[in-house]
Amino acid sequence: MNATVEVVACIALTMAGCTSVPTMKERTANLHVSHVHRGGGKLERPDNTLETFKWCWENGSAPECDCRKTKDGVGVMLHDDKLKRTARGIPPEMARKSVSRELTWNEIKDVDVGSYLGSQFAHHRIPTIEETFAAMKGHPDYLCFVDEKGAGPEYIAKKAVAAGVQDQVYYTGPSHENIIKWQKILPGGKAMIWLGAWPKNHGATERARADKWFRDAMAKLRAKDFRGIDVCSIHTYYDPKDSADPFVPSTPLLREMIGEFHAHGIRVASIPFQGGETEEVYFKLFDLGMDGFSTDYPSVMFKVIKELKRRD
Repeated sequence: MNATVEVVACIALTMAGCTSVPTMKERTANLHVSHVHRGGGKLERPDNTLETFKWCWENGSAPECDCRKTKDGVGVMLHDDKLKRTARGIPPEMARKSVSRELTWNEIKDVDVGSYLGSQFAHHRIPTIEETFAAMKGHPDYLCFVDEKGAGPEYIAKKAVAAGVQDQVYYTGPSHENIIKWQKILPGGKAMIWLGAWPKNHGATERARADKWFRDAMAKLRAKDFRGIDVCSIHTYYDPKDSADPFVPSTPLLREMIGEFHAHGIRVASIPFQGGETEEVYFKLFDLGMDGFSTDYPSVMFKVIKELKRRD
């Protein structure tokens, strides 16, 4: 373990009332909370398809998927409410319709949602929540971070329990209220909250604005004692050319938040929306004390995770 990691680990553990420093092996044991944004990332694999999810699991990571319902109430893994970005071979008028309000499962189940990234993915289709959870059954290391897009915590919990994978499913989203609701519906159920300030650039002004946003968000979570949260994913932006601070939110604030989350037994991941294509940013985030990552560049993250585990 390098000196930076030791210092950050000491701070986090001191806040938690501990004095020992975790070993590298203990730290890398938390890397299983790492996950791929929308399953396939920005361009590497199609969004939210079963083949993409299996690819994540086979690479020792987890997919973040998005769950909404069709017009006739079928739970599907789909990020956008409209098909125009990912679907191919459908009429333009269909591509403009709302899946949640205007399209049935029967209308979308055979739609090609893979070839927008290449003909080799033309067989990819939109999976149902049942199909996704069925693929996890019997594989306790297959985790799934379900970012709720309107399906509702009750529905997701019911489907997870029916499939027997409730211990592998993390209810995910920006709403702490929904996470608390999830806990009431599924006592002991796991949950991840994501926090993002969406800065417009990497300058000092936007860093200050982002820091304020995160401090306000932390105050709201603190007021409810961080109830029901197992993991937090922080949106970060990394630019090594910024001599003032390569990170937005700021490096000191990231350390502060990591320490406070750790003091409550909450693991912390980060998705670098800027700089995520470089291995460097993930090592920097790990040095700051992050337990895992999220990414739009899966192969880069997979490589970093393998290297960190090799070092333990």
